[in-house]
Amino acid sequence: MNIIDRYRSWNTKRKTRKYLHNISRAINSRLESGRQTQEKWEKQFSWYEGIMIHRSEFRNKDVMESLKLIRDLNPTASMAIWNFLRLSNTGHELECLKPTGSKDKQGLDYINGLAKRVGALYGGGTDQLINVLNLTAFTQGAICLEVELNEGLNDVVDFHAVDPTSVDFRKDKETGEIQLVQKQSDGTYKVLNREQVFYQPLDPDIGDPYGRSPILPVLQVVFFQTEVLKDLKAVAHNQGHARFDISIVEESILKNIPPSIASQGEQAVRQFVGKYIGDIEAAFNKLKPDDNFIHPDSVKVEMTGGTSGKSMDATALINIINQQLVASLKQLPILLGLNETSTETHGTVQWQIYVAGIESIQRGIKRVLERAYNVALQVQGRQSKARLTFNKLRTTDRFQDAQAEQIETNTWIARVNQGWVDNNEAANEVVGHDAVGEPQAPVTASPAIASSRRVQVKCQPKTRADDTEDEYVKEIQGDWVLEVAVLTTKAADDFYNLLQNQVETYISRLEEADTPPTRVLVDIHRFMYSNTRKDLSDVPKSFIDWIKSNILTDEGEQLELWDAAGFDWIEQSAKIAGMYNIMEIDTELVFDDTNDDFLRSLSDRSRRDAELIQGVTDERVIMALWDVAFEGQYSITKAANALREDFAFSKGRARTIARTEMVGAARTGQWHSDKQSGMVIGKIWRSAQQDRTRDGHREADGQTKTLDEPFYVQNANEEFEPLMYPGDSSKASADNVINCRCWYKRILEGEEDKLEREFH
Repeated sequence: MNIIDRYRSWNTKRKTRKYLHNISRAINSRLESGRQTQEKWEKQFSWYEGIMIHRSEFRNKDVMESLKLIRDLNPTASMAIWNFLRLSNTGHELECLKPTGSKDKQGLDYINGLAKRVGALYGGGTDQLINVLNLTAFTQGAICLEVELNEGLNDVVDFHAVDPTSVDFRKDKETGEIQLVQKQSDGTYKVLNREQVFYQPLDPDIGDPYGRSPILPVLQVVFFQTEVLKDLKAVAHNQGHARFDISIVEESILKNIPPSIASQGEQAVRQFVGKYIGDIEAAFNKLKPDDNFIHPDSVKVEMTGGTSGKSMDATALINIINQQLVASLKQLPILLGLNETSTETHGTVQWQIYVAGIESIQRGIKRVLERAYNVALQVQGRQSKARLTFNKLRTTDRFQDAQAEQIETNTWIARVNQGWVDNNEAANEVVGHDAVGEPQAPVTASPAIASSRRVQVKCQPKTRADDTEDEYVKEIQGDWVLEVAVLTTKAADDFYNLLQNQVETYISRLEEADTPPTRVLVDIHRFMYSNTRKDLSDVPKSFIDWIKSNILTDEGEQLELWDAAGFDWIEQSAKIAGMYNIMEIDTELVFDDTNDDFLRSLSDRSRRDAELIQGVTDERVIMALWDVAFEGQYSITKAANALREDFAFSKGRARTIARTEMVGAARTGQWHSDKQSGMVIGKIWRSAQQDRTRDGHREADGQTKTLDEPFYVQNANEEFEPLMYPGDSSKASADNVINCRCWYKRILEGEEDKLEREFH
């Protein structure tokens, strides 16, 4: 190193030392030990056994007792408490984790056993104890719990819920430590062990360790409500009932004064009038409601009050009070029976806010109980920690959640495919851990499907179907039924359009082909004397060949049209059923509708069913035209009318195809979602048990198989065919799947006995 380099090195070190020295001086000159500020109660109260941290006047015991009274007697407040307790304690789960993060089974067994016997006073274990703690939190704004240990300090006797108003805080004058204390019968304060007695405040104020009651404002509202109701009672008493308005006609009395009385002077007249009025008053006071009465013309009787009187409309005032009650009780109006109009979005937001309030109190209960369980584990000599998790209150729609999650998942898949992120990054964002395998290549459509998309433009445009539900599908069991029922109606319209397009194509070819050639007509004439026309074997081969070469010339193209249309509709049905089905098993699971096996099964089903549908159409065309030819005097008009009127191109057939395809596809989605869940181990065939239920399907009722084994069901020829699920067309004949409404019942993990009973 030359001299210049050494100088540069020395200069750099010198500047670094100077910079660090300046930082050190700045830090040392600005930082001080200890606390600089004081709490307000340190200045206001004298020193005796430490500084007592007094409660505010709104949190003293008298106020809390009044709050308890109103909570239990006021109908609205009672309903608010009822709603809160039911919603805040919908169940919980306990875990016990070792310091390494792994599960401690023995520790979990211990605290589960402890959970059953603590809170003995309330008779329900931890679950009932949670209700008590929730009640004190919601009423008094604090949670207090004590862990009682046995004399040997090696086990828990009980968990005790403590009234938060019975404990106080003070600051030790020597150590400055904030102590939790309780006043004893002799007036002294006992310092409570903070390792066994836990106080959790709700929304404490600055410098104030006591919690704040969420429903404290209800006192003011209820007191005001009480005064208003008293006033309304008085108004109702005075104005709500019709009463006699009796007046004395002075002129009539004066005319009827006897001369002997009038001659005695003013005093005698006054006495006479007074007695006269008194007698009238006494007579009317003695009247019963149904008595008839007679009065002299010196008495005038009218009615007052009741409907003739007018009083203040109290409705607006009562509505204001109700609004204040709802706000003070931290409730939703609909939960208190005080409905108000609002949009669905507005209602959802209100519910989310309410649930957030419940969860904030649950977090306090969670902390206190986890600390209590940890003490129990500690005295048992275990280093594990307890974890308590409350069941979540759903604040959004399950279907919308699943859709949003599916969209997010597909977005991350696209990012991986574009090379923007790697597989592990995407996996951590979606499932929270590294990927367990390499990305799967997207499923490519079969050549049939790919070409069908190209030829589909030749179809007539889809007609717009009303969102009506197909009645046949609605009778099937399942959460997916209503949505698939709507799709079935739309699919039936689409299929009918396709059938109409086909029949018009065939008619145009009839017109181009004109009449059959002579050799075909000779064969027709020869067969006219035969009465057997049960199947295609009775139709002359020359006639069938003529139909196929002139009318049914584009069988492959029509097949592709059916494949394309069918795949579009069954894909929607299968995805909907799969999504709903997997959520029935576990709401945390999401159906993978991009799965290779699932999409391949739909592709195979679509192609297979298209071949069946088009094959039936071809047979119906041949038989319809053969009927015209067999009757003699064949003409294009008769042939065209026969095709238009044939069931093959009717709305009824389109509806049958749609029902078979959509329900069968839904069953496909169900089976694949059961398989993806990893929780379904078997299945039990359940027939629809209706008048039209096939004999083979009725006999299959109760047949039990593992999930990957097929059922064996008799077809119309009494031959047993394998079906993985009702509606499975992979190896079954048409008469075993068309219009089938059978289903299967899942057998889940833990229900192995149901399978064992079948196999033994």
